[in-house]
Amino acid sequence: MLNMRLEDVKENKVLLGAAAVTAAVGGGLLLRRALRQTKPIAGPYTPATLPAGCYDAIIVGAGPSGSVCGFYMAKSGAKVALLDKERFPRDKICGDAVCTPAIHILEDMGVIEELRAADEVKFADNGGFISPSGLAYIGNSQHKLGTAAACAVRRIDLDVRVARAAQRAGAELMEEFEVGTEVTFSKEEGLWTVKSTDGKVVRGRMLVCADGSTSRLATQLGYCTAPPQGVSSRAYIAGGSHNANFDGLVFYPRWSLPGYAAIFKHAKDELGFCYYLIPCGAKEGQMGSCTADDLKRLHENAIKHDPFISAAMGPNPKCERMRAGSLRVGGQGLRTTYDDHVIIIGDAAGFIDPLTGEGIHTAMMAGKVAAETLLACREAGNYSSKNTRLYERAWMDSFGHDFKLSQKGAELIWKYPILLDACANEVQRQGDAMMSKWAEVMTNMRPKTYFLRPDVAIPLGFALIRELWQQKVVGRPDKYVMPAGVPSK
Repeated sequence: MLNMRLEDVKENKVLLGAAAVTAAVGGGLLLRRALRQTKPIAGPYTPATLPAGCYDAIIVGAGPSGSVCGFYMAKSGAKVALLDKERFPRDKICGDAVCTPAIHILEDMGVIEELRAADEVKFADNGGFISPSGLAYIGNSQHKLGTAAACAVRRIDLDVRVARAAQRAGAELMEEFEVGTEVTFSKEEGLWTVKSTDGKVVRGRMLVCADGSTSRLATQLGYCTAPPQGVSSRAYIAGGSHNANFDGLVFYPRWSLPGYAAIFKHAKDELGFCYYLIPCGAKEGQMGSCTADDLKRLHENAIKHDPFISAAMGPNPKCERMRAGSLRVGGQGLRTTYDDHVIIIGDAAGFIDPLTGEGIHTAMMAGKVAAETLLACREAGNYSSKNTRLYERAWMDSFGHDFKLSQKGAELIWKYPILLDACANEVQRQGDAMMSKWAEVMTNMRPKTYFLRPDVAIPLGFALIRELWQQKVVGRPDKYVMPAGVPSK
């Protein structure tokens, strides 16, 4: 009896200790939330104190992130200078896939209606993916989601329409304004001075870096400390010259994991073919088993020899020459995304998902939350880092919280390709119901933690067991094998 009582006492102590720890952690989180800054601190720079000829914000880069930021700021009455080094329309190397969160922003800006009217957008009705061992599923998830998970728009069409929408809202769009090395801030005046390479000058309270993945401006100012490590290719295939009977398909060849290839159908029956190599591995610059130097080889071999991609292309696709661009993934190389009178958004901030390589929707989401933060700073009259840090909290709450799990996911599928096979196995079993869940996560409609929910994780666990049995015991043949004689490295 005494032993039983002693055991009860020990057990009660453990339970009480656990309860105390839980209460302390919960109390700490509540206290942190209560003390968390939610509103800007007041300062001296009210709109009335803005000198004549100056702007509330100077946005360098009129791509999707910069133009969205300019649109929402100007729409609310702020004076905005929106600079771009080129003249629109201008192209940008990209996969051209616009995910659901960005579609909603484009609808709000009136851009979707323009794209529809000009036949420049193709909404994805049916799509799917092919796993590393060749398990395929193409279905129609739109009727499950109630909306298209993504649409395809050429960047040469998208960017000009978004920039013009910002201009109509009141932003002053300055094309062919290439920012030079003379970018200075006066603490006494609380103003930035930005000079172009040909002598033009603009001055403003806030500087927004939205100049792309290489971000010469953020690098020049010391916020970007490393070059982008990811790369992607793009080539268009003329309508009527291919065999694609789907709107979007992602291919996961094991030799390029965690990278992948994708085909998106555009308006006018055109195809966009892309190959992504995403940073992953212990060594800097490593992209799974690949490097940036492998991109051209992988892109061209896929079109000619990949068993699935070449089949979708058909025997005689009218394919343009490959072009390539850099990817700054998951905030890589950024010391911070905010400072006194500074905010960094879009590709310049590395807002590309480390698992999917998608960045248009996160760029536009960041542009909107940046505008909301800057408008609040403008009203309070204070652009110090104590206020601009609210921007980082906003983008972390909106999409940034997903980046760490995306990076872990990329590392896992690189090491264990069978995980993607298991996902394809379960999608084949459930059909469009599971395909819609996959689409929601991959297009940022749901966070990656959705895969950890019991109703999702448990079926995927059984699918993994089925795949292990099929591959290791039954010995199912691998369908995703490059033909003999194709050069590897």
